[in-house]
Amino acid sequence: MPVGNIDRVLIELRPRLQSANFFICFSRRFAEIKTTKIDLGSDRITISTENNDERYEIRLGDYFKLHTQTLSSLLIKNNYICFRINTNENKFHSEVLEINEYNACTDLKLECGLQAGVAYKMTCSNCGNPLKEESVSFRRILELPSDHMDSNDWYCHLHTHGDGKSSDTHHHNHEHAVGMECSSSSSSSSSTAKAPHPNKFTPADLDLFYGPFYALLDGKHLQRVHLRAERFLYCKRCLQFLGTMKRSGSAKLWYENVRFQSQSEEQSGEPEPAAQSLFCVDQSLPNFQYLVRKTVNDFNFISHLGLPPIFKLIFEMRRPGRDGDVFYLLMQIMDANLNVFKIRKDVDADSSASDEQAEEGPQADEADDDDVFVPAVRQKTHRNIHLNRHRVMKVMYRYEKFEQQPIINFWLQDYNVVSVEISEQMFKTAVRYLDSNSDYVPECYRNNLGFNLSYLDIT
Repeated sequence: MPVGNIDRVLIELRPRLQSANFFICFSRRFAEIKTTKIDLGSDRITISTENNDERYEIRLGDYFKLHTQTLSSLLIKNNYICFRINTNENKFHSEVLEINEYNACTDLKLECGLQAGVAYKMTCSNCGNPLKEESVSFRRILELPSDHMDSNDWYCHLHTHGDGKSSDTHHHNHEHAVGMECSSSSSSSSSTAKAPHPNKFTPADLDLFYGPFYALLDGKHLQRVHLRAERFLYCKRCLQFLGTMKRSGSAKLWYENVRFQSQSEEQSGEPEPAAQSLFCVDQSLPNFQYLVRKTVNDFNFISHLGLPPIFKLIFEMRRPGRDGDVFYLLMQIMDANLNVFKIRKDVDADSSASDEQAEEGPQADEADDDDVFVPAVRQKTHRNIHLNRHRVMKVMYRYEKFEQQPIINFWLQDYNVVSVEISEQMFKTAVRYLDSNSDYVPECYRNNLGFNLSYLDIT
């Protein structure tokens, strides 16, 4: 949120290094300004232009203190001011550090908005076209395990066992569709249960499985759709792309393209409830942030040991069609839990101006009364910049179309890299978000070997 001529402020706080990095972006280049002055205080930073025409005060005392004699790495380029300063006040050998109560890698649950046993009518999210004439009531709505897990460890989604019993008898927790508890329970009865086959998570007629962020269900529920190339599913009315058809006969539908309308209140004479999304959160950006945190939590075990994670992710987006383009978003996590400060959005910047403007006003009026040729006195502005603390992941990212790029092939062959397929809408949202946050840092700091630096909010 801009404050006067300051567009953005980002402060990286690193308590263990006892330092803070400041990135301040102005709306105009410094070549257009004669002088810029930075005054350092123990609890604030004041930036002023020539003759104090504009003065901005950033108060930091509520968060940390500054050692005013330790400014370094000063860079004034284009419309950015960047510098580093110690936060240990006067002594470097000791400082009381805050206990980091927030853990970026906590247990994350993908919350589904549907309920088993409730009749739903599936519709296209774009035009509202029913994808099936009749409503369907799913008997089981379960979360799929990660695509990178060994399917031999999972039992809950198997329809039947050798003794003819349903696999539901081994499903101890419906909220956690699958888990190691199920594996241990099934292994204890291995004498009577048939060994599971790998990659057999094919939904039955009344099953709906879901993953991040898609639904997997029996393809026979999709009647009013158009199938192209025996794989790609489109709405029959508006031709919106819905998802893909699997060889097993199941359909993978991206959550943004499908809605579910409850039919339980039709007989009561009340109006039909609004169609709802598959997941409780129906926004691409929060879901993408969740997906990154969830993937880091699941696969980067060293973060649980307190070590800084160095993690690589590939987000893949495939456009429909036999010759559909494939785009990749490469992301490397540099810091999974970083404290930053940004301009507070809920404060009106104009209301923080000081009384200096009011003092200059009468002088200008008197000059106008005495002599019309006397230039008006320029009004001086003094603005206070209020900050909010954020928890972010600091990442390096790169996106491009796959055309046998060496870097993409290198990442795809690296067994430490996790690949995740996402929808086109989520891919575009993620790229726009990362590009926008990349502008907090000047170009000389954010570009490296084709990768850009950016920040991903996790709170």
